[in-house]
Amino acid sequence: MAVMAKVRGLSLFQKTGLLAFCLFGIISAMASGLAAWTLYNRMTEEYVSKGSAIAASIARGSQEILLARDVSTIQSMVDQYLDIEGVAYVFVVDADRLVVSHTFVPEMPKPLVELKQDKTSRVCQLEVEQIGQVIDICKPVLAGVAGYVHVGMDKGVIMDYFWEAVIKMQTMLFICFWACVGILYLVTRHISRPLHQLTEHARRLEAHDFSATIDIRTNDEMEVLGRAMRSMGRELAMLFSEMESEVNKASGELRDHMAYLSSIIDNLVDGLLVVNPMGQISVVNPAMREFFDLGDESVERVPVGDVFPDEVAGLAAEVRQCARGVLSADIALSRDRTGKAVASPILAGDAAPKCLGGVILVRDITREKELDRLKTDFISTVSHELRTPMTSVLGFSKIIRKKLENSVFPSLADSEEAARPIAQVRNNLDIIVSEAERLTDLINDVLDIARMEAGKVQWRDRRISMADVIAHSRNSTMGLWKNNRLALEVDIQENLPPVFGDFDRLVQVVVNLISNAVKFTETSPIVCRARAGNGMVVVSVEDKGAGIRSQDLRHVFDKFKQAGDTLTSKPAGTGLGLPICRQIVERHGGSIWVESKPGHGSTFTFSIPVARGAKGADGGPRFECPEPEADTGVQLEQLEAPLVLVVDDDPSLTNYLSQVFSDQGFRVKVADNGHDAVVRAQVLKPDLITMDIMMPGMDGNEAIGCLRSSPATRDIPILVLSALTDETERGDMALAKPVDEESLVRSAKALIGRRSVKTGCMLLGTPEKCDLDGLSVLCTGEMIFAGVEDVWDHLDQGFLGVVFIPAEEVENVRLRQLIRVPGISVVILPVYSCQ
Repeated sequence: MAVMAKVRGLSLFQKTGLLAFCLFGIISAMASGLAAWTLYNRMTEEYVSKGSAIAASIARGSQEILLARDVSTIQSMVDQYLDIEGVAYVFVVDADRLVVSHTFVPEMPKPLVELKQDKTSRVCQLEVEQIGQVIDICKPVLAGVAGYVHVGMDKGVIMDYFWEAVIKMQTMLFICFWACVGILYLVTRHISRPLHQLTEHARRLEAHDFSATIDIRTNDEMEVLGRAMRSMGRELAMLFSEMESEVNKASGELRDHMAYLSSIIDNLVDGLLVVNPMGQISVVNPAMREFFDLGDESVERVPVGDVFPDEVAGLAAEVRQCARGVLSADIALSRDRTGKAVASPILAGDAAPKCLGGVILVRDITREKELDRLKTDFISTVSHELRTPMTSVLGFSKIIRKKLENSVFPSLADSEEAARPIAQVRNNLDIIVSEAERLTDLINDVLDIARMEAGKVQWRDRRISMADVIAHSRNSTMGLWKNNRLALEVDIQENLPPVFGDFDRLVQVVVNLISNAVKFTETSPIVCRARAGNGMVVVSVEDKGAGIRSQDLRHVFDKFKQAGDTLTSKPAGTGLGLPICRQIVERHGGSIWVESKPGHGSTFTFSIPVARGAKGADGGPRFECPEPEADTGVQLEQLEAPLVLVVDDDPSLTNYLSQVFSDQGFRVKVADNGHDAVVRAQVLKPDLITMDIMMPGMDGNEAIGCLRSSPATRDIPILVLSALTDETERGDMALAKPVDEESLVRSAKALIGRRSVKTGCMLLGTPEKCDLDGLSVLCTGEMIFAGVEDVWDHLDQGFLGVVFIPAEEVENVRLRQLIRVPGISVVILPVYSCQ
């Protein structure tokens, strides 16, 4: 690395010289080596040729001499060849390999004596003591018959010539090299001067010194490059000036914008929390500090869980996973306030977005929660107040129709002029009853969805099978789809896992979806499917109706919204069925959606997770019972007819009930509040009390509690008539408003006379849980015990009579549908009758 750094620091001339030296050295070495090797090979070949010629000459001239064994002649012949350059030795051997003559003094070296003779010419290299390396050339004389001639050529002479040539060549190349270096130095110096000027100018430009100038006059490319550098410097000066101006402007705008954003964040009414990908706090505004009483403590770079409660930390952990979508949750704020938190990830980029953390907004919804509670209370109160006059409307309508059918219409039967008015009156009364019942359904739906939103519905969760829910729903809607000549197919996956939820509410969802399918299709079949997957049980209801337009799909689950044009066509319902379904499904932790294509039908689908549920709690009122005064102003009547005390704050309803009971031969007294009812009951000792629940002052439950606590009134039977079916646990029986006249009369007679309203009786429960001695007074016929899921099976098989429902099972039974079944009376038993 040090060498490389040193090379990088060399000048142009040094680099060029070093490169030239390396290249020249390589070239000279290769050239010298090649020339020397060529010379060496050439001289070797020449020496072999010379030696071969000498050996051949001796062999030709010594044939007869060798045969005559004239040694002296041979010796004089070989001695004369020693004067030839390069000849190291000559010796001759006879056919018996005995040395005849040689040129060695005083004797031949032993390796030469032991040389192997060959009948052909042979050339080999030897190492001879005192001589060195030689090339031995052997020539046979008369094919070896007369002997052999050996000539040795001294190889050292070749090496002397070799090194002499190499040294001379290297000397010449060395002189040429330094001559070239001198010329290169002059040329490089001429080139490097303008390059040095260009380098200095570039360095000044790099240092943003755009006032620097350069003047190169070489009449070549360097001068052109110098002019280009001067032009570039001027352009850069202009660009940097403009850029500096723009940067200053942008910086000012950015500072203003950041100050503006900071002011917005600081003045946000909502709390703002930004977390980085590591789960640490990046930004927190004053509103967020105030929501959680953080004060002025610095919390930046602190883990969210160390500062905020678990709800906020949980949202931060979820949003850091950077799954697309928005999360929301209700969280508790300081000083008993409630907040709504909305969280979303911060993603940068489109193709492969990078997660930069998450942002959480918190809004104080304490007032909204209070307003929502007031709204729910208002809706509950209004719904109750609407149910009461609806009871009067329905009741008086039925009374009028009964009076007309029994007394007026028969007397006009012979009059042709009265036939048409009679038909119109009948039709008008039927419309009044039908529309009143439809308005009652609307009131019930509004009350249901209001209670669900307020979380005031009692949920009875348990481990249930969706297959049983679907089967129960199919039986409940059988009359509906059969009357429309449609077929309902059920496709349920085998071994469907159970879910944890409210059986009756889930039945309500499936029944609503099937009912909607029946309303909006005329083609069979309607298919109800159930599948399991990914920890969810998915139920779908598919029809082959007209379908839903794409622009209407997002509104089908909105309140009071229906697909189609409700201005030009009559709505097929209240528009609250699907919103109620959504509330039920979402309460179970699931989701509901619709898929539809105009002209091809619709598929409503909802999913319920396995093993999830919620629990609720109830509370009771505290009250103080009144005592009757000495003189109440009430005159006791000693008549044989049973006395009924009607308790309700609505004059129209008390008028209606009084008329119904009077027509049945009962005596009637009225009280318009709970306090008056308790006082009158203690004085009058009525045979029956009908009690409304929601009344000003002391409500119905408080009044029933006072009546049960007094020895004088504890045995008086109480028939509760209320719009709030989940708050009728204290009476002996209960009927939901609007009250059917026939059911009212039969229930009253059953309580007064302690006899059965009908011979058929069904109890939702088991004998071990209910007081059968008390029920035997009300039911003299056969008693059927059934589960909640089996009620509709018995009704489909033709059961008629009284259905006794323990108060704790009211929420598990679709009470509104049950009380409308012809020939069925419903009696709600108090808590203390069934444990």
